[in-house]
Amino acid sequence: MTPQSGFSPHPAAPGRRAPRRAARARLTLLGAVATLAAAAACTEQLEGGATCPALCPTENTPVRDTVLEAAVAFDTTLAGYPGNGVSRALLLAVRGGADSLDARAVVRFDALPARYFPPTGGDSLPITRVDSSYLRLRFDTAGTRFTRPLTIEAYDVDTAAAADTVNAALVALFRPERRLAAVTVQPGQLGDSLRLPLPNAVVAERAGGTRRLRVGLRVRSDAAASLRLLSAQGGVGDLGARLSFDPASDTLYRPLVVLPRSSTPSEPAIAAGLQDFQLVAFTARAADGGALVVGGLPARRTFLRFVVPAALADSTTIVRAVLELVQRPARGVDARDSVLVRPAPVVATERVTDVRRAADLVATGLLALDSLRLAPGDSGRRTLSLVSLVRAWRAFPVGTQRAVVLRAALEGVQGGEVRFFSVEAPPGLRPRLRLSYIPASNFGLP
Repeated sequence: MTPQSGFSPHPAAPGRRAPRRAARARLTLLGAVATLAAAAACTEQLEGGATCPALCPTENTPVRDTVLEAAVAFDTTLAGYPGNGVSRALLLAVRGGADSLDARAVVRFDALPARYFPPTGGDSLPITRVDSSYLRLRFDTAGTRFTRPLTIEAYDVDTAAAADTVNAALVALFRPERRLAAVTVQPGQLGDSLRLPLPNAVVAERAGGTRRLRVGLRVRSDAAASLRLLSAQGGVGDLGARLSFDPASDTLYRPLVVLPRSSTPSEPAIAAGLQDFQLVAFTARAADGGALVVGGLPARRTFLRFVVPAALADSTTIVRAVLELVQRPARGVDARDSVLVRPAPVVATERVTDVRRAADLVATGLLALDSLRLAPGDSGRRTLSLVSLVRAWRAFPVGTQRAVVLRAALEGVQGGEVRFFSVEAPPGLRPRLRLSYIPASNFGLP
């Protein structure tokens, strides 16, 4: 989402008013660009004086540094990201020991065809038996990690229970008598796709009637293993799982291909996000109320709101702005599973009092902000440049929150997480903002 400019278009006035208004708007924009260019020239050459006497102060102005210990007025960790139907991939993973993790996925096929057209023409016929049934899965090969034989299992997880998205209820359906199929692959043999054969009788039963086919997927291995299953992304992506079967045993028939679809709940937007979704059966990591967390599974984000004196944010030239955080070790994580932390500027106004809602109103591509790659088990002071954001605050509409959200680049498809001390920690460990700036100067222009 991008911030609103605060101006609304008006109908064009008669005559030449609209062209004149457009001309004035272009001149205003050019003036703003020129001003920014002048400011950039001054910040590039901090000596001033004879270098740019028409634009910069006539005397050398030193860059001043300040550390705002209380700049972060509020911070918190928000869980439950990304939402269903948003992530481009779903994590299938198993890991034991102190780093225990069991991540699974559910794919729903709630609209199976009941009839088919014979290749020789004529009226459609009811599907009574099928052949060559399989589930086609596609993977992000960058996330394929396993060193021992890996088995992908499929389970029937359809239930009449109203709470058909509750973790505990779904995990209980992964029982031996509900297992539909399994396929084992050796290290180095899994490419970007795989065919998982399904029982023809089960598919025929669901296709010929009104029952749904909902498949739960999990992996088993003697060692840590993980796969990134490409998702349907709420119907936007075309790389999600596919169900394929022949409507008859005759080889003349073309296979029918069924896309994921969820018939529940009744709200279409929510149902679209449940075509396929992540299911975390178990994780060894416990929430820590005194830490700011980024990443993990289920994924979490960190929200920080700043209070910077107007004399600094609005009346000086910001040269550098660095957010300083103290990382604390996150125990029980894969040491190789580094996390790339990315900041996103919040564009919600102060009228948005719900923190989660404000954290959702971010502009990911608005500013060029740095990222930070960290190992979950490390510790120490970390720095993240926010100079573009701090400079942009004065240009945002009045009332825009001065806040930022920190989230993982691979949010929801990796188990690793990083933790930082919050404002509740002892003074030396709290988040703080370090600014380098040039005080406002009188240009001395006539």
